[in-house]
Amino acid sequence: MCCSRDKAVFCSRPMGRRLHAMPFAFYDLETTGTSPEYDQPLQFAALLADDDLKPLKRVNMRCRLAAHILPSPQAIVVTGVPIDQLTDPALPSWFEMMQKIQRLVEAWAPATWTGYNSMRFDENFLRQSFYQTLQPDVFATQFNGNTRLDVLQILYAVHLRARKTLNWPVDDAGSAVFRLDALAPANGFQDHDAHDALGDVEATRHLLQLVRDRAPELFKDILANRDKAHVDRLLASGNPLEFVTRLPGGPPKGIVGSGCGHDTDNANTAGFFDVQAEDPVECFGFDRAKLIEFLDRSPRVVHRLKINEAPMLFDASAADETVRERCQAIAASSDFSRRVGEAMAELRVQRYPPPDPSDQVRIEERIYDGFYGREDKQLLRSFNLADDWQARLSVVEQFGDARLQQLGKRAAVLLAPEIMPAATVASAARNILARWRATEVPPNGWTTLAAANAQIDRLLEEGRIDDRKAGAIRKFYDKRVRTLESDQVP
Repeated sequence: MCCSRDKAVFCSRPMGRRLHAMPFAFYDLETTGTSPEYDQPLQFAALLADDDLKPLKRVNMRCRLAAHILPSPQAIVVTGVPIDQLTDPALPSWFEMMQKIQRLVEAWAPATWTGYNSMRFDENFLRQSFYQTLQPDVFATQFNGNTRLDVLQILYAVHLRARKTLNWPVDDAGSAVFRLDALAPANGFQDHDAHDALGDVEATRHLLQLVRDRAPELFKDILANRDKAHVDRLLASGNPLEFVTRLPGGPPKGIVGSGCGHDTDNANTAGFFDVQAEDPVECFGFDRAKLIEFLDRSPRVVHRLKINEAPMLFDASAADETVRERCQAIAASSDFSRRVGEAMAELRVQRYPPPDPSDQVRIEERIYDGFYGREDKQLLRSFNLADDWQARLSVVEQFGDARLQQLGKRAAVLLAPEIMPAATVASAARNILARWRATEVPPNGWTTLAAANAQIDRLLEEGRIDDRKAGAIRKFYDKRVRTLESDQVP
């Protein structure tokens, strides 16, 4: 566990094979909503492929809905999950599915865990689900020699640097569309079952295979960026580089520049100076306040780059002499890079101040509140090896970390209420109901009953569901509410 979202420095054990010979683990999640903290996966699919991207194994798992989570109607419609399947007792629990996923990640290591928009979405869900279900390795896809790739980010680079590699569907305005359900069919992947996890996994592998076969040199450079030490060497080289990203509302963009230090509280976050937008030499004399103001300027001149997320970073050999001189000037000024790193850390704290110690922070939002101690990590393994919830509860009492105690007791109430005191179960039911009926929720928080009903009304208005489907969803919610009102958990 890391101390804060931006302070994490993930150290893997030495890799058992060379990066270029590492197998690929394609994966995808289908979830109850868009909040990693307050939603859950309902389906996990993965495909293990060799280093030539040839499929070796496929896995497809589903689980039932956790008692405290209200699924978004939008997610129900998009994923097509039948209402009855949400609570099918034949399916494993969320806890049991995450146990299986953790073991799978361990069994397939080392591998390159590869998804579509996975850095922003699936990775966050995996981390939160491992945390909330008390799995030993919250950052499993980054340990044991594992690396990561995001095919959506790769396709931004392909669009900018090797556009003829793929066919690009466009929207009404003529802009390229990067949705998987549009790109895969446009490039020969037939019968794509969009928003089914296994279907999306197969489509993702297909697109990456095309990039590998049709743009091998670009693919080679992309794979090299899985190694954060390689990325660091590029950033420190003083050579002109192109960082490919996509800013909100625009097409993929190549930013030409050089590395300019690391966030002093997070070695995995580097600054990348856009030398075409500004002459860095003019910034060397900025004091701390002026430098922080400069870093916060819009449009950005210094971009944050995650070196452990396989950034799309490439040599910009065609850069002109002015660009080269500016990049070399940054590389020659270690003092400037040091002060940029300090300013990056201070600016991040200004934007995301730590919570007031007197504030009561919800357990879902405490994933980055500190490392687990060695004894607690051993107890987590004992917890997961236990045969029943009575045995697991005895382990929960031994945890030194208050978060693990709270999560363990919550899991027991939700999954084995029969072994818990009736008053404890009744209190949990009232707390869940109060959350569902809340009038205010945190940003990207949980789905409330009011929000769910508003979504149903909107889906009806848009013609995406009929009255029968709307009625079935409302009936499902009503049944869960009645269970909670009787001081039981669904």
